[in-house]
Amino acid sequence: MRQRRTAALMMGLMMACALSVVPVLASAQVQGWSEGAAARQVSMRDLIPRMSSGQAYSERYGFSVDLEGGGHIGMDFTISNLGIRSGYGAAQVRVRLPGQERYEYGERVSRGDWTTAEDRFALDIAKTQVEAQGDDAFVLRHDGDVKVELTFRNTMPMWRPGSGQIRQGEDYYRFTLISPRADVEGRVQIDGEWHTVRASRAGYADHVATNVAPYELAKRFSRFRDYNDDVFVIWREIELSEKFGGRTLTWAMVGVGERIVFSDADAQLRPGNVRGDGETGYQVPHAVQLEGESGQGQMRFVMRGDRMEKKDLLASYGRAARLVASALSKPWQYNIHGEYALEVDAGGRTLRTRGRGHYTVDFVNP
Repeated sequence: MRQRRTAALMMGLMMACALSVVPVLASAQVQGWSEGAAARQVSMRDLIPRMSSGQAYSERYGFSVDLEGGGHIGMDFTISNLGIRSGYGAAQVRVRLPGQERYEYGERVSRGDWTTAEDRFALDIAKTQVEAQGDDAFVLRHDGDVKVELTFRNTMPMWRPGSGQIRQGEDYYRFTLISPRADVEGRVQIDGEWHTVRASRAGYADHVATNVAPYELAKRFSRFRDYNDDVFVIWREIELSEKFGGRTLTWAMVGVGERIVFSDADAQLRPGNVRGDGETGYQVPHAVQLEGESGQGQMRFVMRGDRMEKKDLLASYGRAARLVASALSKPWQYNIHGEYALEVDAGGRTLRTRGRGHYTVDFVNP
């Protein structure tokens, strides 16, 4: 099987082009996840791209599933104005099945070469499609050297943290959990042979929409997600840039079975065992403690890392793009692996669970 690797996003060059045209941000107050009106229940129509002419506008839809019997499939769709042209679309596909060679695909196309529906959520970008099916399912397809056909059926409803956005004046960063948990079934064709794939409550998808370049918005993005039998826990943290007030904003959500039992759009995350990385200059937390409180109850999450992996996020780009981009941003990714403990008091009951996982810290700028 032939692997196809295409530098679809050209991140470094896009950053460079965007910087010269991003307007100076107003001094309006920053609205965090917990401020403003709470987001209403998400519908499929909310996922339709809201195309914008702003140079920093982008939307990303990410789908992933850990398969029964081992293996993983990921499919990402990006719409963006960052770069030389506006309104381009990009698709990335990753397939790893037991006993098969890993497949990776990525392609970026101009605005006239991809389509989106106006009356429903449906994207067709670079041999890769996603389409809403009813109120709680998605059909995904990819027609490359490897063919993929998948259906995600949500077992937990779509959800947004608090107001669903961080906002300052006209500038925004929005986040939606498209599939907190989903049953997945489908098939993958490799070298002409179809392989049936499935997973129970192990599918995940989210949607991010923004009109601010990441290196303008934040210094750091941190995230964690884990499925532990019936329990699903997810949290995300953003340390905003000084231009956006320099606050650290964190939200957390816990689900049991098909229900969300706890959420807090203003959780507090405390880093621990912070170690400096002499190569990058970043201060990396090798432990975290997160506490949340809402009308549903309280939660506490503690994790201590015992292994770290790091990655230069510009390493895969060409010399010219890397040189320009590194003058604007120094993105490094750290994955901290370890044991965690979760305790939730909600609805008159106490939930305690332990597991092993990893949290990711993406540093954008010092």
